[in-house]
Amino acid sequence: MRIHHFGVKVRDVEKALHFYKEILGLDLQEVVDLGGNQFYFVGDGSVSFEIEQSFQPGDHSFDSGFSHLALQVENLQEYCQQLKQKSVRFQLEPSQFRADRKIAFIEDPEGNAIQLIEFV
Repeated sequence: MRIHHFGVKVRDVEKALHFYKEILGLDLQEVVDLGGNQFYFVGDGSVSFEIEQSFQPGDHSFDSGFSHLALQVENLQEYCQQLKQKSVRFQLEPSQFRADRKIAFIEDPEGNAIQLIEFV
């Protein structure tokens, strides 16, 4: 297992992209469109930040900040079975929304989200 990315919710995507790319010098690695929502990955080649809009138009909950840590695993299904045996709480059971990866979300004891990701 290794750290893959950190998710960060922002109020202004353009300002965040400017900061991470132009100020910090990270590269735009990927833009993912899932259900009309854009997710921007910026990083240094080993760890990246997933930048996403913190609210939807009309929604007045301006949640922002670090939203999740993503850990890359080799066999998601097997790893999740091991976690279930240890009574780990799942926010999202193993799923595949894209052809190139499978994901699941679990919680730490404080309720913080941890994404598990396997590239296939």
